Amino acid sequence: MTSEYDPAIATYQHEKSRPREAEALHMLRKIASLVKPIMRQRGWKVGVLTEFYPQERNLLGLNFNGGDRICLRLRHAADERQFLPLEQVTDTMLHELSHIVHGPHNEHFHNLWNQLRDEYENLIRKGYTGEGFLSTGQKLGGGRIPTHEARRRARAAAEKRRVLGLEVHQCEEVRIYGKSLPTQPLDGQQS
Repeated sequence: MTSEYDPAIATYQHEKSRPREAEALHMLRKIASLVKPIMRQRGWKVGVLTEFYPQERNLLGLNFNGGDRICLRLRHAADERQFLPLEQVTDTMLHELSHIVHGPHNEHFHNLWNQLRDEYENLIRKGYTGEGFLSTGQKLGGGRIPTHEARRRARAAAEKRRVLGLEVHQCEEVRIYGKSLPTQPLDGQQS
């Protein structure tokens, strides 16, 4: 996978020994892509975004050293094969990002967390679904073609469009360099 020019998250880690581990990594990347605009706006960076599955059933996330490492619970406490809803884990991510600025759960922390939630909701309301592709992708097509061949193909395609365009739109006025040219209908009758 190609790396980002200026990544908001340096590294992703997931628990490879747990079921559906590829889906866990995808979920981490999806959550990161959803909150990146919020992070970039503030200049926040996270060293490692990692999945964890703590024994404490109510523990959903941790932030170490102001974002050096953020741990997120992705799976239900009672069944490691089932993932928590994306919206819930994204809210946990916003919670942990708030700890970059405010350590304790005080009024300042909750005000920032609510502000991040509002910004996230505004992004979603505008149709934002994350950025980039969350897979490695595949290269399409063959190798490079010489410039002269690319130009030849472009000329041939333009000529084909021109011919097809005239056949389809023969009854319409044709303008070339601002001058009208007379056209004839397909059946030879005047319109």
